[in-house]
Amino acid sequence: MTLMFISFVGGVALFLLGMKLLTDGLKLAAGDALRNLLARYTSTPGKGVLSGGFITAMVQSSSAVIFATIGFVNAGLMTLLQATYVIFGSNVGTTFTGWIIAVIGFRVDLQLLAMPLLALGMALWLIKGSSKTGAAGQALTGFSIFFLGIDILKNTFGVLGDQVGFEELGTGIQALMLMFFLGIILTTVMQSSSATIALVITAVATGVIPLEYAAILVIGADLGTTSTALFAVIGSTANAKRAALVHVLFNAVKAPVAILLMSFYLKMILWAGGPGMSPEIVIAIFHTAIKLTGLAIMLPLAGKITTFLNKRFTERDINPATTRYLDEHTLDTPAFAIPAVVLELKRLARKSTRFTSEVIRQKRPRAELLKMQKESDALNGYILDFLLQMQRKDYPEDLEFAMPNAIRITQYLQEARTQSGLLLGDDRQMKDIPPHISASLDTIRSLTRSFLKQADSERKHFSKEELSKLSHQLESQYELTKSLIMKSCGKGEIKIEQMVSLHDTIRNYRRIWDQYFKASVYLGEFDIQLDRNPATSPKLLEAEHSDK
Repeated sequence: MTLMFISFVGGVALFLLGMKLLTDGLKLAAGDALRNLLARYTSTPGKGVLSGGFITAMVQSSSAVIFATIGFVNAGLMTLLQATYVIFGSNVGTTFTGWIIAVIGFRVDLQLLAMPLLALGMALWLIKGSSKTGAAGQALTGFSIFFLGIDILKNTFGVLGDQVGFEELGTGIQALMLMFFLGIILTTVMQSSSATIALVITAVATGVIPLEYAAILVIGADLGTTSTALFAVIGSTANAKRAALVHVLFNAVKAPVAILLMSFYLKMILWAGGPGMSPEIVIAIFHTAIKLTGLAIMLPLAGKITTFLNKRFTERDINPATTRYLDEHTLDTPAFAIPAVVLELKRLARKSTRFTSEVIRQKRPRAELLKMQKESDALNGYILDFLLQMQRKDYPEDLEFAMPNAIRITQYLQEARTQSGLLLGDDRQMKDIPPHISASLDTIRSLTRSFLKQADSERKHFSKEELSKLSHQLESQYELTKSLIMKSCGKGEIKIEQMVSLHDTIRNYRRIWDQYFKASVYLGEFDIQLDRNPATSPKLLEAEHSDK
């Protein structure tokens, strides 16, 4: 019995390893094509469902597709409604794994099939490394190990068939509910519904469990797979939480309906297929049938679901210092990560310019202004941490410009906020100064506020020329004000310490607009670079997600 347990655990481990290698390899080998498919063919509900199902079948992982979809939404490349259709389709696409096992796993010699493929896959992987050919070799290796795991499970279950008496539990509600929760637990522990489905199909094919138990286990496995998405989005972006809830709602609504219709579906499948239909095929059909049932129920509700979710996890519900667009699941995909970084940098720029404008207006309490500065600094740090994680990835040459430019922007915005914060303490030296100096300072403040409006990253048409013109006006006003301050000190109209303080103040303003000018120019260059590739343009949802 101990040996059989070891074989069982080893078979499951091989299956999980094979699935991971297969999914990772396929994502690398066909990543660009699949991303383009996801970007281009989600404009209608039908296209979204079909692309979600097809991509999930290709990469053998609904979680991978859901996280990729989250990346698109975060980067502004897809609306939540479009993502909802993709996630619905992805749920249907997961049934492809069961079909592979049911059709191939019990009709061919798996070792005879797997060994040559394993040798070829490893050769390509070792020789070609991280190239697309090497990734295809990795996928082939995973595919082979996947079937070796199934072969071990088949042999183990074949021996266990006469020793495990599941049929003694009967087919009552209590026994079925026990199997239902077992399906949830197995999937939660293994973090893969495909692994549970593989176990179920192998077990029912070898006679270890009856058909009713296999069907209810499948329903439980589908519900248990939502734990993967829920665990992954803890502390993540609002869009990630919304997308995860779409996945949860699909399976949570489908589960009770599937339980109620289980007996009917099994009878219909057996009636249509005849008495000679193999149990593994019955379960594969049943799994597809309940997924399609869930799709039929949820598809008409997609609009209402997204409207409901868009009102959840709003800026009022989350810490304003945290990120809105960045998500660690997008780090492996430059097409998602870089546009998301640009949107987050623009959000940081809006927060920064708003803070500086409020400092100049001097209408808010000092404590409130310091809180605004602290929140922006925290967001700045989060973006830098994300960029450091991006540096560890191997990004393509045409996107290498992104890293240094993004870091420069965070530095410019940080310095602008620091200089703005220094203005909070300059009011004491503003008393008893000559009217002509006060008027000149007011002009600098007015020009700076106009400059900040022009530098606003939410403007649809960024004009470097207009910003340069304002910058030259500010420079001229700076020189004029400096000259007035020096002359007033020479005439004894102001004290030396006042002169020093006033000069420091106008230098702070000069530093502020200089840093915002540089940040705006680099943000404008980001738009130009990314617009050359529509698949990575972050503009689609920028207006919708604007955040002052």
